[in-house]
Amino acid sequence: MRINSDQLPAQLQRQLLPMYWIAGDETLVVQETLDKLRARCRQQGFSEWELFFVDRSFNWQTMLQSGNSLSLFSDKKIIELRLYSAKLEEEGRAALQHYLADPNPDNVLIIVSPRLESSALNTKWFKAVETAGAFVQVWPIDGKALPRWISARMAAYGLHADPEAIAILSDRLEGNLLAASQEIEKLRLLTGASPENKVQIDRKQIMNLVADNSRYNTFNLMDAALLGNARHCLKILNGLRSEGNEVLALLGMLTRELRILIAISMRMAAGQSTSSAMQNEGIRKNHEGPVSAAVERLSVTTLESLLQQARLVDLAVKGLHKSDPWIELSNVLLGLCGINFFANDLRNIKPSPTQSPRRF
Repeated sequence: MRINSDQLPAQLQRQLLPMYWIAGDETLVVQETLDKLRARCRQQGFSEWELFFVDRSFNWQTMLQSGNSLSLFSDKKIIELRLYSAKLEEEGRAALQHYLADPNPDNVLIIVSPRLESSALNTKWFKAVETAGAFVQVWPIDGKALPRWISARMAAYGLHADPEAIAILSDRLEGNLLAASQEIEKLRLLTGASPENKVQIDRKQIMNLVADNSRYNTFNLMDAALLGNARHCLKILNGLRSEGNEVLALLGMLTRELRILIAISMRMAAGQSTSSAMQNEGIRKNHEGPVSAAVERLSVTTLESLLQQARLVDLAVKGLHKSDPWIELSNVLLGLCGINFFANDLRNIKPSPTQSPRRF
């Protein structure tokens, strides 16, 4: 079965399948989709949770043994796999097919991964996996869809805004859903809105409430990193931290920037000019200079390595990696500046492949 993330709640009401694979690059939507799935599992009595991080050194027999073992705390458990890459080696493909050939009815297997390429979705092994459960696609929210997404999310909090106000907020956030969620939460707190106490806001209120009157903002942070200005980049990052900004909101913007840089670099490698590649990726005019500087300075390999390093920030925030998320974030930003060192090297530090069983 193949469904979109917004179709998952209806599917969960009908039936809880033995396997769900959630794939996408929108961090916020992936996490919220995962939260809905876990909540439904809890309602159905799946109170134990085993989490595995899958990289090239992962032993797939560990997952198979977990699937066959009895739960320590309850009759039912969730086995969750976090994939660093959407590309599975032969051992991983064989292990999934083996597990799903006769899944334990007392388990639900959840796989979370980056977006899968269309070529992978058409392979024989993936179709076999898809038949046994649900593949949940998390599509990116593009510029055209963002105003609708913002409007719906505001409505859920009891906030209603006119189209011009929504357009201002959408333009300010530039597709960063984590930042959008943070701004909407700020609006909710400032206005006292709730589902029971609906509040109407207009263009003027939006500008007054979320106007960026700070000396530091995330857009300046990205531009400083893209231009290779490490000193200014760290100064802005420290300012954002002192103002109470969330690491995940900054991480969402950073990973989005890295993916765009990778896409532009690949277009250039295929023969497109820098300006044409940036235009095809929707780079705004006042952002072209920093982006151009970054793609000329950094190779695709370096950018992909930085994107992989960014995953440690997410793990650190969630307490799944023993490091300071702000340090990890600064390391990635310094790498984007062109400083070729990290406090933690991906080749030497890997999160533990499995966590102790947890209860919800």
